[in-house]
Amino acid sequence: MRFSNFALAAFSFGSAIAAPATHQHDARAIEYLTTATNTVVTAQKAVEVELKTITDLLDINISINASALIPQLEHALVNIAGEVTKIVGDVVPLVTEDVPKLVEDELKTVPDLLNGVLAIAGGVQTTVDQITKTVPADVLKAVKPEIQLVLSTVEPVAKPVVSFALKVVAGVVGPVADEINGLVGQLQGLIGGILKLVGGILGSLL
Repeated sequence: MRFSNFALAAFSFGSAIAAPATHQHDARAIEYLTTATNTVVTAQKAVEVELKTITDLLDINISINASALIPQLEHALVNIAGEVTKIVGDVVPLVTEDVPKLVEDELKTVPDLLNGVLAIAGGVQTTVDQITKTVPADVLKAVKPEIQLVLSTVEPVAKPVVSFALKVVAGVVGPVADEINGLVGQLQGLIGGILKLVGGILGSLL
């Protein structure tokens, strides 16, 4: 009887220890998601400023001397690459850490993350495409390294986000899951388009 009481007490003590650990684990997972989402949103705003700068340059300065246009394009493109690269450190833990299953309320924040990455990737693709179709050949050749740099920063951000989204939505049925799966499909298609842009338009400059 005393052994049974001791065993029961030990079990209760062990459960008391395990419960907070599980809670901490869940809280840490949400912290990863929140941090990644906030970083993406912040980077998105900064990238949009630089993308607008490039669009304005192309609209206003396309007829000016190439020596004036090139450094401005280079500066904006390098800034974009820097902002996107900042995201990597905060999205990688989403796949390298053991993130537990999210409940429905937590799942509702995943589309915010996906939409932020989609906006960045889509803006980059559209603007680079505009550059390659608008500027003279000598300008395009000069800024090619910066264009390649910008395009190369998108996939390392998008891949862990896609992997994370597919993991947390696996086996889940409902409107939120449908939205997440739809956004993942859009992002995968966008990344495919960016990779084609790298190999196609820029490859023709070699």
